[in-house]
Amino acid sequence: MKKGCLLRIGLVAIIVVWFVSAAWGKDTRNFFAADRPEFQYMGRVLINQGEATYNWPGVTVAVDFSGKVLGIRLKGGERNYFNVWVDDYPVQVVHAVNDTVWWFPERLSRGQHQLRLVKRTEADMGTAVFYGLYLGAKEQLIQPAALLERKLLFIGNSITCGYGTEGGNRTERFNPSTENCEKSYAPIMARAFNAQYHLISHSGLGMVRNYGDPEKLSVKLKPMPARLDYLLDNDSTRRYDLNNYEPEAIVVNLGTNDFSTHPFPDEADFVEAGKALLHQLLATYPGVKIFCIAGPMMDEPAFTCTKRMVHEVRVETNSGDVVFVGVPRQLLNPETDLGSDSHPSYRGQLKTAGMILPVIGTVLNWDFSMDEILPVLKSY
Repeated sequence: MKKGCLLRIGLVAIIVVWFVSAAWGKDTRNFFAADRPEFQYMGRVLINQGEATYNWPGVTVAVDFSGKVLGIRLKGGERNYFNVWVDDYPVQVVHAVNDTVWWFPERLSRGQHQLRLVKRTEADMGTAVFYGLYLGAKEQLIQPAALLERKLLFIGNSITCGYGTEGGNRTERFNPSTENCEKSYAPIMARAFNAQYHLISHSGLGMVRNYGDPEKLSVKLKPMPARLDYLLDNDSTRRYDLNNYEPEAIVVNLGTNDFSTHPFPDEADFVEAGKALLHQLLATYPGVKIFCIAGPMMDEPAFTCTKRMVHEVRVETNSGDVVFVGVPRQLLNPETDLGSDSHPSYRGQLKTAGMILPVIGTVLNWDFSMDEILPVLKSY
């Protein structure tokens, strides 16, 4: 047989073996469903039949794993986006419209790795389903370190959601791809305190009146206080046991939407609704400290109404567990600190966090880091 023919046969044999090996490797990859005990969830999640369903912003899936191959099976719909972190490095923003397996784009090094998958968009962008992970045939999930001991709860609107934080300027119209809750003042402060966080936030909603409502009080679409114990935002049929997550501090940032357009709600209605929410929180979480934020997109009459609400609860409870923090509009430079639809950009959110952080730190006697915030505060 001629030498060239032998070479061709050998080459074909190598190709066949390569395809068989590739197919075998793919077929024998391990799939680990979302209900495995190694998966850690931060935020409100419905686990059912091996799937994790959630829609609040900031919900995080965390797990350690071994091996060089990683595939994430996920569905988010047209408007949801997810941050993928591997070994604390931001790998990619994933847009999984349909049931999708996203593969880590490179071969990982041998050994143990850490994954964090963060829902960066809010509930109006859609509900996410996390199905699980694919790893190599001989690889395993590894129980990650326990979640952080400190716990924060944020109740808010678009500012807390991180609406438009990645927008180019204040005139740019909102696109879901520019919403990144991890660049909101809330997770920024959680990172500074080295704390867990839950974001119960929804753009356009207020204490008693939602953005653009023609009435003084919103009835058709319930404002934020009604959603406090929703397992899934926009779904009143499933409830979350508030005792499953007991924060040491709660930040309430509502009022911007109530007073952003006319007709404004009556001050008495706003104050009474706010007081009811605060009393509910104090009764549910004895000893919790609550920080009521006004700003930075709105000042009066939201400042006055929020301060009155706080003052009356302090008198009624004879305690200082509720604190007012005013963040003035003048904090943000309209040319450098605003993103989509004049919402705070990441830079504006950093400045906002920089005002609130020391207040919470003093009240709780918590240490905190300013490493993420200081570069912005120094750049004048």
